[in-house]
Amino acid sequence: MSSGIKPPRIALLKGGTSSERDVSLTSGKFVAEALRNAGYDVEEIDVKKPEVLPAMKKADAVFPVLHGGFGENGDIQKALEDAGISYVGCDSKSCRIAIDKIASKKLMVETGVPTADFAILTRDRKALPPNLKVPVVVKPPTEGSTVGISIVFNEKDLDKAFDTAFKYSANEILVEQYIKGTEVTVGVLGGEPLPLVEIRYPGETYDYDAKYTHQQGETLYFCPPDSVPSDVQEKAQEAALKFFNAIKARDLLRVDMIIRKTDNAIFVLEANNIPGFTDSSLFPKAAKASGLSFVELCAKLAKMALSRKK
Repeated sequence: MSSGIKPPRIALLKGGTSSERDVSLTSGKFVAEALRNAGYDVEEIDVKKPEVLPAMKKADAVFPVLHGGFGENGDIQKALEDAGISYVGCDSKSCRIAIDKIASKKLMVETGVPTADFAILTRDRKALPPNLKVPVVVKPPTEGSTVGISIVFNEKDLDKAFDTAFKYSANEILVEQYIKGTEVTVGVLGGEPLPLVEIRYPGETYDYDAKYTHQQGETLYFCPPDSVPSDVQEKAQEAALKFFNAIKARDLLRVDMIIRKTDNAIFVLEANNIPGFTDSSLFPKAAKASGLSFVELCAKLAKMALSRKK
């Protein structure tokens, strides 16, 4: 940025109170450093509740790097919208769909986004429906980083998996047909799909250990993946963009999916509207493969929000 011109001020939101607080603090630190390297004036705010603080009002734009909870469920976005403050990322309506796995699955079916068979269970109806058979994946609808998720290979373990998921959900849980295959994620940046990232993890799931602690062994990432044919990669990008458009997403979205081993069929799992944002996270990896450095990626997102400033 030119000398003598006051740089735009960005209020960076990090922390929050969800189970992903520590990840958010790390992501926030990386994004703040990148924005400063790009020439922005950055104020970091550890947010404890979804409210608009004076520092947010003084900023030219807000950059939420809050994972899970009110940071991703649309609450902080709605507060910023009501205050007329421009911010990075999906609007509150899109956030409410993206964070809710049940709402997302229903929309996928409605809009023709390929996804695995599923059922919604309530506390008084905890039985596997006829359209599903083990193995299945049991999930609470709104937790991130695979919190509360179980893969069930034997029917006798279903009740335990249901109970685990209901610890994180008052009313409903999602049960999904397990698909054996290659797990990939596709980022969408400003309405353009990024290269695929293949995720190879040592355990049964891409869980908290596979992402962060690596007690079972290292998780490997390939971007773009040699194991996935180019035509299938294009179809995966099309599926990600279709879901991006279905929820009326904005700026960025990371769409997770499985490519079935037997026939390369694509099944969209879920989306993250504020994905991990360290320099080694999946969305930045994909952006780097497309030619954008981490600093350039963060600056590009900031410019998107600044362009909407009223």
